[in-house]
Amino acid sequence: MRRVGTGRKNDVVSPRVRLTLAYGGILVLLLGAFSVVVFTLLSIVVWQDVEPFREDPAILAAAHRMLVKDALLLLLANAGALVLIAGAAFLLARATLRPLEEAIALQRQFTNDASHDLRTPLAVIRTETSTALHEGEVCTPELVDRMNVIDQQAKRMERLIDQLLTLAHVDADSALNREPTDLMVVVGGVVRDLQPLADARQIALLFNRRESALVMGDELKLSQLVGNLVDNAIKYSAERSTVEVSVWQQRDGAFVEVADQGPGIPANELERIFQRYHRVDTTRRNGRAGHGLGLPLCRWIAHAHGGEVAVRSGEGKGSTFTLRLPVLTLSEM
Repeated sequence: MRRVGTGRKNDVVSPRVRLTLAYGGILVLLLGAFSVVVFTLLSIVVWQDVEPFREDPAILAAAHRMLVKDALLLLLANAGALVLIAGAAFLLARATLRPLEEAIALQRQFTNDASHDLRTPLAVIRTETSTALHEGEVCTPELVDRMNVIDQQAKRMERLIDQLLTLAHVDADSALNREPTDLMVVVGGVVRDLQPLADARQIALLFNRRESALVMGDELKLSQLVGNLVDNAIKYSAERSTVEVSVWQQRDGAFVEVADQGPGIPANELERIFQRYHRVDTTRRNGRAGHGLGLPLCRWIAHAHGGEVAVRSGEGKGSTFTLRLPVLTLSEM
């Protein structure tokens, strides 16, 4: 197996380069306007000077030669100025972006530190609940149920921390550990891990269509992607409803589909749900609001693998999320 690192897409220009080009374009326009004004004023002065001698062809020819010479000198001066403009534009862009880059770096560092600090108490909580549940320290069914709830919520907190850590590096050139991966295995593991969450809400979590679908992918991040989709489907579905998960391969595409019987998503929200921290109002009113991190993370992971996440939904008709990834080719094996 080989591991392939991938960063930003090649066709994406960095903000510093874009800002440098913008500043450079503005300065070039100003230089061009200034040059036109200068040449116009020179022309006016020259023709005013030769006005009394308009009948003399030699003087008119000399005036034309003078204007041509001035135009060439102006062009040479502009060519030299372009080098200065490029340097000035770069320095302006760097000065403009430095406070923003520092703020982003501080935010990323805070997210990393906070997320790592939160892992320790969560690990202690999960260790204690696991010990109590499996060593018989909890006796009554009521206490067992409560310990299970604590354990499930601790798991969800761990997933949220993983999302925060991943999103903290989305804008960095973090590499994917890509290797041949079967989506059927990834989805099977997610369904197995989230089955207790579905059982707690009496939701039938069905893994109906199971076909091998090989991709070149980062198994951990793909598990995060599918886990977010299935977790959302369970979270927003009514009790005693059904969530169906499917995996298949078709031509050059590998597909994962998660369908729920929840309240659905309004048409005007279908694209906005993939924006960070955006939450649909109906979900907040239902008291099951998330943190607005899961779906943006899903889209980023899909894009990083050369794929896409799409949604079909209607209010009162449930939602179906479909992940499409390019299949594994012989050259990648």
